[in-house]
Amino acid sequence: MSPSPVQLIALDQELLNAVRLIRAGFGQLQNLDGGNDFYHLPLLTLASGFERFMKVMLCLRALETHGEFSGGDPIPTGRNGHDLERLLNRVKADCFLDDYVDKIPVALEDLRYLQSPELADFILVLSQFGQSARYYSIDVLLGREPRTGDPESEWQELESTILLGRDDLMALIGTGSASQLIHQEISSIVIARLERFARALARLFTIGRIGELAKRYVGHIGGFLHLSDNQLGKTTYDPCGRGI
Repeated sequence: MSPSPVQLIALDQELLNAVRLIRAGFGQLQNLDGGNDFYHLPLLTLASGFERFMKVMLCLRALETHGEFSGGDPIPTGRNGHDLERLLNRVKADCFLDDYVDKIPVALEDLRYLQSPELADFILVLSQFGQSARYYSIDVLLGREPRTGDPESEWQELESTILLGRDDLMALIGTGSASQLIHQEISSIVIARLERFARALARLFTIGRIGELAKRYVGHIGGFLHLSDNQLGKTTYDPCGRGI
């Protein structure tokens, strides 16, 4: 059954929202510094953006295989619907098909990256944030046992791990305006990892096998699709998601 005009409009808007949220999250990360430690905002924005991005992809794949967006129950519901790890596992299983991975070298590279620890740690924090950790402080306030640790602290711990693995950055600590330089470099590394994630998803719209309809939306995802390796982490993003 062909999608209705209303469904196509909804698809267009949801994908556009997803891309704008991801771009905004990157811009919000870039705006963090010694005077702005509001990590909650980019975590909220990125968790929502990547959740929406993957859900759109799974709906497109369902249309291709079942003839309708809801065919085969493509996306989980309830709290599981905010589980980025679960959604990513579904994307890897449903969209990275053998003929795609075996015949296209970058597809195998993308799949290996989606399975890598360097991405998994960040996806875990965003996944926990989307499911319940965004209410961590409310749970503490009400005397409830939080389901996770403090998501902002856990994200900062990941950044600290990057810092500790860079002798050149460690050597800058305590020297002049080093704090801002260190933050900018770590932010660039984090965004590069998430951009590579977004690029791997975006490639499925063109050279992947998620359906002919997906190819109509290259304009929405082109900013991620066309990122080269040497551009990763170097784009300046608007914290409101503009610039598509």
